[in-house]
Amino acid sequence: MADRRSHGFFRHQIYRIYHRSSALANFLTHRVRPAGILLILLIPAAWILMPQQVAGPIFQLRGSIFAVLGISFIWVFFRKASVKIQRELPRLATAGEPVSYRVAVQNTGGKSLNGVRMLEIPPDNRPSYESFVHSKEPGEEKRNIFDRTLGYYRWEWLQRGLTLFRNESSPPLPLLKAKDTTSIQLSLTPNKRGVIRLDDMRVCLPDPLGIFQRCRRTAPQRDKLVVLPHRYRLPVYHIPGNARFQLGGESASSTAGQSGDFTSVRDYRAGDPLRHIHWKSWARTGKAIVKEYEDVFFPRYGLVLDTFAPAHEAEMFEQAVSVAASFAASVDTRETLLDLMFIRDKAHIFSAGRGEERIDSMLEILAGVNCEPNNDFPALEKLVLSYRDELTACICIFTGWCAQRRDMIAHLQRAGMQIKVFSICHDLDAAKKANQEFPSPLPVLWLRQNHIEKDLHQNIF
Repeated sequence: MADRRSHGFFRHQIYRIYHRSSALANFLTHRVRPAGILLILLIPAAWILMPQQVAGPIFQLRGSIFAVLGISFIWVFFRKASVKIQRELPRLATAGEPVSYRVAVQNTGGKSLNGVRMLEIPPDNRPSYESFVHSKEPGEEKRNIFDRTLGYYRWEWLQRGLTLFRNESSPPLPLLKAKDTTSIQLSLTPNKRGVIRLDDMRVCLPDPLGIFQRCRRTAPQRDKLVVLPHRYRLPVYHIPGNARFQLGGESASSTAGQSGDFTSVRDYRAGDPLRHIHWKSWARTGKAIVKEYEDVFFPRYGLVLDTFAPAHEAEMFEQAVSVAASFAASVDTRETLLDLMFIRDKAHIFSAGRGEERIDSMLEILAGVNCEPNNDFPALEKLVLSYRDELTACICIFTGWCAQRRDMIAHLQRAGMQIKVFSICHDLDAAKKANQEFPSPLPVLWLRQNHIEKDLHQNIF
């Protein structure tokens, strides 16, 4: 018991050290300019050489360094600014691709501003104590006992995963007089899909010597940017299967996968949908009259995303989402219907295409999909089977491979569905071992982690 308490105390102290040192490093990074870093690094060298050159140039150099640093440090405390900003963000961005946006900057203070820069501060990327203690860096078991005990590389890995975007400060703004407004262009590169909340824009006020700078918050302005998943370039491919007849006509094409033109009217029959009623004819004749449509066939495809990924396979799951987004963006939905199916707390289906939402809406749904902690493949299988009569074909994207995934594919095949199976794997050796242990009834197209696009071009259909 004592050993466990001692171990917990040690981990807590290590976490506190990392947490505070990370905050300090972030603070200094935004306030010490490159010239200041150079001067600070020269101090130890000058100190070491000083005993040999007590009254020589080294002594004078050290004095000059301290004088410059002192003047700059004091000067920067007198830099003040009152600024209000207004962002003009695009509606959507894509993970890994730079996005530019304009910012209107208004000097609401009483003094002119010259040479200042604007900087968008990312949200805090320090992991929680629970995440630090219970997470496991990929390949951590291969590190030596010292690195595993201190967990420094795990901390860095968690921080990289929580860093939402990369960016740099703006070029120096032109002279901005009191109450004046100017417009600048900033850019950032999202690191991951999801929603980025932008609520911390700083105005950077450097001292005249360019050693230090002060970062002042602007007036609060909260915005958000929806980041779509990264998408891979796909070659031209053909999804097998034929369009199927669905009851419902044009007005029901959004859910049935079929459209048609209005042809005639007829008397109402039991079971006709209310949306088909021709109200003018009913008012004129006093009888229920419905509209008839010409039945037209077009394909309807299912896109099944496996969300049952453990926490340590989060990166693999992200790549599975990117593969799903790639297929969603490449399917021609002008003459087809695409259904995205996944489990998150409960069964979800989202349709896009002819008579339905635009594909951008489906990509926004994928931007917010998270791992499901509890495996429920029977629920996912039931969801897909409930649409087997309407679906032309089904694309299944799995995160890894196991007996439950194999059984699901076997059941869908026995139900007569056209299926194409993709599975993300660490490497081909791991994929071969998994397929030998749980042989699939259908060919599985294996996509190696970090080699997804190459494998898609080689193995797609």
